[in-house]
Amino acid sequence: MDKSLTSRVIGFLASIVLTLTAFLIIIRPDFFHIGIKNAITMILGLAILQSIVQSIFFLNILSEKGTRWNLVVFASTISIIIIIIVFSIWIMDHLNYNMMM
Repeated sequence: MDKSLTSRVIGFLASIVLTLTAFLIIIRPDFFHIGIKNAITMILGLAILQSIVQSIFFLNILSEKGTRWNLVVFASTISIIIIIIVFSIWIMDHLNYNMMM
């Protein structure tokens, strides 16, 4: 089998497992014996893992043979997105705290 095809099949299977795990956490939370906060944390972790799997196996971020500028731009984009999401959640939580009577 071709190395590229093997990589894509492994990525596909990993994506299926991660997606089904997140689906089962939502559909059958009693099976995992976890609370709602732990379920949300687990789903967030699975989403991050899913994005890493997609980046490695389908975008071929680590196997690039040319310059590393694409990886630097990708890392910068991801860090800007994380900053926007984290501070948006922080602002919403702060506003929620200040608006409570």
